[in-house]
Amino acid sequence: MMNKRSLGALVVLNLVLVIALAVVSLSPQPAEAQFGGGSNYIMIAGEITGRTNQNAVYIVETQSARMISVLFNSSNKTFQVIAGCDLAADARAAGGGPR
Repeated sequence: MMNKRSLGALVVLNLVLVIALAVVSLSPQPAEAQFGGGSNYIMIAGEITGRTNQNAVYIVETQSARMISVLFNSSNKTFQVIAGCDLAADARAAGGGPR
């Protein structure tokens, strides 16, 4: 059976934990990729031309402007790299972008 002293200690502990959770949850923190090299990545989900009911994730490494598209294969639960390209080279070939 719990006495008043241990009940009070438990209530105080729960209040401290709730305050700590609120501080951690409400403080702004930048999102960071877990890749080495200090690069920044942008990930965008989108449809794939020619495939029905399947979407891909397009991952762009912003420093080198390289992109890969990745598809999740639900039959064997693996990721498949569909294609990769150099966006800067593609932009130069199309007549745009930095030269």
